[in-house]
Amino acid sequence: MTFDQIVYGLSGNDSNEKMTVSEIIRLIEILRQEYAPTIEMTKEQHDYIAPLIKQGKELGATFTEFWEVYKFIGASKKIDRTFDRQEQAIQAWLHPETIKIVDE
Repeated sequence: MTFDQIVYGLSGNDSNEKMTVSEIIRLIEILRQEYAPTIEMTKEQHDYIAPLIKQGKELGATFTEFWEVYKFIGASKKIDRTFDRQEQAIQAWLHPETIKIVDE
């Protein structure tokens, strides 16, 4: 779904019609779910990945370098990996504030 489809859908397809506060909140929630979903992980997973993200950015590492280290170290430490796909990992790399620690 595109931004225009969401906005026009919420505003009744009339570009001159103003959106209500509840429609704006609904729009923000839809966009948050699409572009900044919450990433759930255990404390052990978070304690493993957070330093990799921080150090990687400080060293100017690319996401690809981060992904390779993540796969290698996780396998050697036998940590239950949080991410099975790069799309999930890049979300955490770009927006670590979306990480939520959950009970195991």
